[in-house]
Amino acid sequence: MTNEIQGQGEDLVVVYRAPDEYVANVIKGLLVGEDIPVVLESRQVPWMDGVMKMGEGYWGDVVVPREYADKAREIIQAYQAVDETQT
Repeated sequence: MTNEIQGQGEDLVVVYRAPDEYVANVIKGLLVGEDIPVVLESRQVPWMDGVMKMGEGYWGDVVVPREYADKAREIIQAYQAVDETQT
């Protein structure tokens, strides 16, 4: 048993918890650019107008097949390192 968070599907894992939809789509674009299949799993409920984000603390999950998880995490970490130096 691992500590990985399962996505909503067979053999999918959460590699990133996005604070908002914009960041989720940026991460998705980075991973798709590296030929990694990605699914965004929003935690938002349209008629609740952001209540779920406030309760959960994040917009949603970036999910990939388990076989791509390590590579995806490396790409995300590299992006975050560059992003931190630019702020």
